[in-house]
Amino acid sequence: MYQLTAVFNRAALGDVLQGLYDEQIEGITVTDVVGKGSVGGFERDLSEKVMVIIVLSTQEFKEKAMEAIRANTQETGHGAGKMWVTPVLEVERIRTGEKDAAALSRSDCAAEYKIEPVTLFEAVDTPAS
Repeated sequence: MYQLTAVFNRAALGDVLQGLYDEQIEGITVTDVVGKGSVGGFERDLSEKVMVIIVLSTQEFKEKAMEAIRANTQETGHGAGKMWVTPVLEVERIRTGEKDAAALSRSDCAAEYKIEPVTLFEAVDTPAS
């Protein structure tokens, strides 16, 4: 099992989430972060980004997730972000006690709920005062 962590421009988040959803990767944590890359500068040069954390059961899902992130962030140019992989020794679903790969797949109760993609950002045209 693997933990994939990626930090990238907020503008790409919607496309990344859709790319992951298209690959049937749905368990994800998204956090707002502030940071600076390796190009010079000082504290005032910190920029807002998002950090995505995904725990994946197989090498195949890891590669699909990395490609979904890469494909949807590369075009953002300089400061597109970074991603890295960390081994995961054990996972447990707290509610059921399922472990490892079983804890990462959809549980039986998922069929009870209609799961649909969520629109995170919606452009609203507001008149200037």
